Amino acid sequence: MDEQKNTSETEIQKTEPAESKKRGFGLVVRRLAKRWFIDAFSGMALGLFATLIAGTIFEQLGKLLGGADGNWISNLFLQVATVAKFMMGAGIGAGIAYSLKCDKLTIFSCIVAGMAGANASGWLPTLQITVGVGNPIGAYLAALISAEICSLVAGRTKLDIIVLPLLAMLVAGVVAVTLCPPVTWLLAKLGEGIALATEFTPFFMGIIIAVVMGILLTLPTSSAAIWVAIALNNTSDAMLLAGGAAVVGCCCHMVGFAVMSFKENRWSGLISQGIGTSMLQIPNVMKNPRILIPPTLASAICGPLATCLFGLRCNASGGGMGTAGLVGLFGTIEASAGVVDTWLLVTGIVLLMFVLPAVLSWAFCLILRKAGWIKENDLKLELASAK
Repeated sequence: MDEQKNTSETEIQKTEPAESKKRGFGLVVRRLAKRWFIDAFSGMALGLFATLIAGTIFEQLGKLLGGADGNWISNLFLQVATVAKFMMGAGIGAGIAYSLKCDKLTIFSCIVAGMAGANASGWLPTLQITVGVGNPIGAYLAALISAEICSLVAGRTKLDIIVLPLLAMLVAGVVAVTLCPPVTWLLAKLGEGIALATEFTPFFMGIIIAVVMGILLTLPTSSAAIWVAIALNNTSDAMLLAGGAAVVGCCCHMVGFAVMSFKENRWSGLISQGIGTSMLQIPNVMKNPRILIPPTLASAICGPLATCLFGLRCNASGGGMGTAGLVGLFGTIEASAGVVDTWLLVTGIVLLMFVLPAVLSWAFCLILRKAGWIKENDLKLELASAK
């Protein structure tokens, strides 16, 4: 008996380290996944908003004020917009390093890394660099890897002020010429595939794109960054049509959550979600994923209406934004003007971005409330600051 007891204790002691190693490995994977795909993407979104998206809004304002042939005010707006859009890679680099809680010098060093990654595909054999808006995923890769490597070195030398910028440049250069070109090529092919599929089957692609982009908008990812990466360098009419489905899907989630949660959150929730972000509902989604059903069904209905009936187009900057800051609205007007009749464009924007998302989401939510799938306060937001 004693021998059997000792044998079982030995087996338990052997299995415990293996199980603890598995748990430790799983914990590391979860932490890295959160750091690289949630925290870093959040920083990427901040950089995008401060550069490309804000620059796009400024560009639209400049065109409304008279355009390039207008007065000095419109020219000023357009010039600032051009600079802001070209700084996208730098903004993404700073945003990622900031979100990863890097030290100050690493943040500033990642500005160069992000710029290099964004414009990696423009590097020429003659060592000339073609600087443009670039690709946000290239900026993401270069900035993320540079930030992680610089964080390992930061504070370990007395020459950080020299070592960190040089290290960030070296890492960014290596990433820019090795990882970024194939990733950029892959994204370009993905964009071409989406455009071809949308041109071939606009009805079904309208459903798929609207549903996927709407969900990505609400989840802790950057739908804006994802759509910019896919659509920025593809300005074909089919891609712009896919952008119309994308922006409508995002609108369905933002306006949908704003209206269906009005009972719990009133006007503050309506504004913060309607022109802010439906990402505020993430804690509630984790508690009850069924609250995603109403806006997702609304996306599935409005998406094909955008592609087949109204023919709405939207540019890369607005496709993943929805009604957030009305960026999607501006992007739709810019891409659809001259292609879609004015009365059809206005009607499509009003119906597919505001009216139908609100009515459909509210109706589906009402059905789910009666069925007991959505209960009282399932959509409640904690918007008030703690005292």
